[in-house]
Amino acid sequence: MLTVHIYLVCYHCKHISRFYIKARIRTRNETIMTENDIHQKAHLSKTSEALNNKGKSASFWGRNSLRFILMAVIIIAVSGTMFFIKSSARASLNRDQEALTHAITVNTTTLQAENHYQVKQKYSGSITAGRESDHGFDRAGLLADVMVDEGDQVHKGDILARLDMRRLNAREQELNADLAQAEALNREAIARLDRAEATFGRYRVLVKKKHISEEKFDQVKFDLIALKARKVATAAAVSKSRAALKSLKIDRDMATLTARFDGSITRRYLDEGTAIAAGTPVVRLIEDKKLEIHVGLPAATASSLTPGELHMFRYQGRKVMAKLRSVLRNVDQSTRTVTAIFDVRDGGENMRAGDLAQFSILSDIEQPGYWLPTGALAESRRGLWSVYSLKPYEGKAEYATLSRQELQVIYTDGERVYVQGTLQNGDRVVTQGIHRLVPGQLVRLSKDDPRDNSRDSQ
Repeated sequence: MLTVHIYLVCYHCKHISRFYIKARIRTRNETIMTENDIHQKAHLSKTSEALNNKGKSASFWGRNSLRFILMAVIIIAVSGTMFFIKSSARASLNRDQEALTHAITVNTTTLQAENHYQVKQKYSGSITAGRESDHGFDRAGLLADVMVDEGDQVHKGDILARLDMRRLNAREQELNADLAQAEALNREAIARLDRAEATFGRYRVLVKKKHISEEKFDQVKFDLIALKARKVATAAAVSKSRAALKSLKIDRDMATLTARFDGSITRRYLDEGTAIAAGTPVVRLIEDKKLEIHVGLPAATASSLTPGELHMFRYQGRKVMAKLRSVLRNVDQSTRTVTAIFDVRDGGENMRAGDLAQFSILSDIEQPGYWLPTGALAESRRGLWSVYSLKPYEGKAEYATLSRQELQVIYTDGERVYVQGTLQNGDRVVTQGIHRLVPGQLVRLSKDDPRDNSRDSQ
């Protein structure tokens, strides 16, 4: 409005100046004509001179009147303009004051530029037993007893099944007899060897004194050597019998099937009376107290994990903590994933092998942008979104005007959105109640707004 008023004043002054210049030119022409008449008509009478003087006086008063009129018009125009400007300023001040009074209070936040954002990715892992084994006998035989059934809990060393041991018992008696015979022959060989050594000692003295022939001495010497060899053979026979008995004891032990670790029976394959071959499984045992979780992950994600770290899983609505044991070096050709193995630590009670557990991990995505609360977004055109940024209002820190800024949503985690757009680092945007706002609107910052708090602390 002030610009319009100044324009009008300049417009009037321009026309007044043109009027004044034309009046001056007309007055000057009249003056020149009057002076020519005086020189040409010098011979006129005093009466004519008086008339000419009267004309000059009229021209002088005419010029002064134009000046006075011009001055009056300028003074009136300036005074009117000043009065109009003051009135307009007063009205504008009243309007601004009214706008400040009725300004809507909004909550805002300050944007902070980020180089990347994190995405929570979920994967399903298979729960497996720490150990799982088909227990069976390593020798053929007749299945005599099965002491467990499916679902039974067993401990390491518990007897699961037995083979028929009648043949083993008979074999044990035979081996014991062989051992007794071998030991007897060994004792006999030792006695004969002792006698032969004593005889050899006496013959050696006699041969030196020439009381016996060399041939007799050689016979005694060779008999001693033979008895020594016989003693070695009988001792070996004793050792062989004892080893056979040990082997039989092992066969007896292996004819009794025991649990190799704590766990539960998940399968019973055979019943009593079945003739089985060596290696035939009888029952299936799993270590259900020590569970593992196998998770197939992308290679990049798996390489970011460190063995020994604790991670949280979700199983049937509850949290389960598991420790990363290892990451396999090979890629599964069917799924193109790398398997990570976790040992279940806390919260693994009542977990069952074969179930699934959910695993979440944060992955960094390199892309610049800003985090905003979802309440700051307003739907815009062409699939874009917009927010209202703040511009300080004429030095009043608690007030600001709104400006619409369009942006693109890159990622959302439900409560926040990661965006890109025309925003700048440090800009302030409205976070709530955007349905009540329009671009250019004057708003008041909330009392608990961070901007106000920082100002108060200063």
